[in-house]
Amino acid sequence: MKNIGTVLIIFVLQISSISFSQNFWEQTNGPTGGSVMTISANSNNILFAGSRGGGVLRSTDDGDSWEQINNGLTTNSIASIAINSSDHIFAASNSGIFRSIDDGENWIEVNNGLSYPFVISLAINSNDEIFAGTFEGGGVFRSTDNGENWTLVVNGLTNTYVLGLAINSNNDIFAATYDFVFRSTDNGENWIQLTNGIANPYCWCFAINSQDQIFLGTEGGGGIFRSTDNGNSWTHINNGLTSSNIVNALTINSSDEIFAGTYGDGIYKSTNNGDSWIQINNGLTGQYVVSLAANSNDNLFAGTFLGDGVFRSTNGGNNWTQINNGLIATEVRAVKFNSTNYLFAGTYGTGMFRSSDFGNIWEEKNNGLTAAYFTSIAFNSTDQVFVGADFIDGAGGVFRSTDNGENWTEINQGMITTDVRAIAINSNNEIFAGTYFGGGVYRSTDNGNSWTQINNGLTCTNIWSLVINSENVLFAGTAGCGSGVFRSTDNGENWVLLNNGLTSTDIASLVIDSDNNIYAGTMSQMGSGGGVFRSTDNGNTWSEVNNGLTNYDINALVSNTYELGDNVFAGTPNGVFQSSDNGMNWFELPDGLTTKDVRSLSSSWNGYLYAGTVGGGVFRSTASTTSVENENINPSLFILYQNYPNPFNPSTTIRYSIPVSRNSSKGETFVTLKVYDVLGNEITTLINEEKSAGNYEIQFDATDIPSGVYFYTLRTEEFTQTRKLVLLK
Repeated sequence: MKNIGTVLIIFVLQISSISFSQNFWEQTNGPTGGSVMTISANSNNILFAGSRGGGVLRSTDDGDSWEQINNGLTTNSIASIAINSSDHIFAASNSGIFRSIDDGENWIEVNNGLSYPFVISLAINSNDEIFAGTFEGGGVFRSTDNGENWTLVVNGLTNTYVLGLAINSNNDIFAATYDFVFRSTDNGENWIQLTNGIANPYCWCFAINSQDQIFLGTEGGGGIFRSTDNGNSWTHINNGLTSSNIVNALTINSSDEIFAGTYGDGIYKSTNNGDSWIQINNGLTGQYVVSLAANSNDNLFAGTFLGDGVFRSTNGGNNWTQINNGLIATEVRAVKFNSTNYLFAGTYGTGMFRSSDFGNIWEEKNNGLTAAYFTSIAFNSTDQVFVGADFIDGAGGVFRSTDNGENWTEINQGMITTDVRAIAINSNNEIFAGTYFGGGVYRSTDNGNSWTQINNGLTCTNIWSLVINSENVLFAGTAGCGSGVFRSTDNGENWVLLNNGLTSTDIASLVIDSDNNIYAGTMSQMGSGGGVFRSTDNGNTWSEVNNGLTNYDINALVSNTYELGDNVFAGTPNGVFQSSDNGMNWFELPDGLTTKDVRSLSSSWNGYLYAGTVGGGVFRSTASTTSVENENINPSLFILYQNYPNPFNPSTTIRYSIPVSRNSSKGETFVTLKVYDVLGNEITTLINEEKSAGNYEIQFDATDIPSGVYFYTLRTEEFTQTRKLVLLK
């Protein structure tokens, strides 16, 4: 037997390591919107928006259209953006600071000396020295060499949670923290606390006008303060603001008009140096404003939280227009196909979207909706749509559409008053709504016109997931109580706890495959273990099935069926994993997800997979997860499938897909498929030849080798993947 050496031993022990020049995923064209935490304009009025989950987006046409520019970023959550006099861009994140010198086309990490990488605020002085404020410890860091190196400058800074930074024309630096305001007049070397007149210590943001007067935004009812003496004293200037205003953002235009973005009350404007304020929300449908910017033309841009994206005003804030074309930074917590291939996406903050062409075009469908924070989608036998939403701003619960989402009706009937996290519909079109925060399960037998609370036996009424099997047995996943899964065999009238074998009891997702195997995806709120659990006996017992998973927080589960069995897919904060052997082994689906935090999954009728993400909208697979069975269709990417059966004795089937080669005039690819033992010794060569594009299978007969763990590797010029197989004699 041939030994392939230590390097390959390490490689094959990484069971589903994949190297390839293709992507499994592609981003659809929406839904648009998202949480935009920071906006800046460079000297050419190119706009850069930092989002929660979508990375950095750029607009070269005053916000009319946006594009993601994340090449080189290792995180997609951006808290602050600052631009120096050379138009070099700096983006702050929870993973440190990134720099771009080519308008965002490429980014590099610049964290040398940055010992506290959770950076939430940035400011640049007239000498192009950069100051970074951190959120978890640290304080303020300074760079004098364009971000190449950083030095901690905190002498006198007694609070190191620096939420905002600003610099005046004299290069004095001001830091807003959870504990008052600090000032440095010597480039950050020393800081003094400025407390005179500030009644509220929770400070968020600054703006400085042309006369170096400073404006400070606070939370907790503090509103806005002004200083006309470089921060030595402050005056409370809240005339026109409400007592509940949390001021997250401030900006000043060339006329020294001041604009204040608040959390829940939209935008206020002052034309008299802050002496009085008026609310200017005409057209501003998203009123959780967390960022503001004015460009050199005095156009105003407002970034909102909870999904509404960016708004623009060209007339001093009198009117606002939402400008989200191409701005894909939405959080999609529910995605699902109906029987006629309409794809619905429930966003967290922007409402409902629908696509009739598999995600190429998305339409916002919110007519009649009072809620915007959606978590679940279900269809009855006539394709009426039922969606569940969290209660935020007084609206939530269950909504129904009888016309494919064109119009919606709230159907809470005064009964459902807590967040709806799951909806399931049985074969009799009876609807079950799982609610959080103690509401438990509600049932409707009349299409949502009335509801009955059905919690008998539910010792935990925080419902996170619901699923119904082919015999109308109902399963409820709970969270926050240490309970796990409950089952009802009588339409919800009575429930019994089923947690035998569950070592993690916060059940975020449930799915049942075609063989009635139940899979429970868990989160790490309570208990230990996590990951995926499987039950083959109707929930009576559970087994942990996590081999190959690299993240044990399972946000979503979905299954589809192919010739050899069921595929089960698990969405995690670290991407999507697939199992084709009843959960015994998992492998991560190849790259292409620009944000890997996956909150929802759906499979189309032809096996294409759709993933709802945090900050990236909806992604879809570039190939069907079941089309390998169609020998007449050339695959679009390399795939090495899990052998079946596994474990096996004495033979097993290995399937693989080869796309058309771009490196051969005949379109063929040279392929090797070899089997190795755990020491890296080559056991056998199954394939060693040119292959044209197609879907293949081969039998591996292990009659002459002993029981044990083995690995099989598919290798081409463009692709390498290894999987594990288990021989049990």
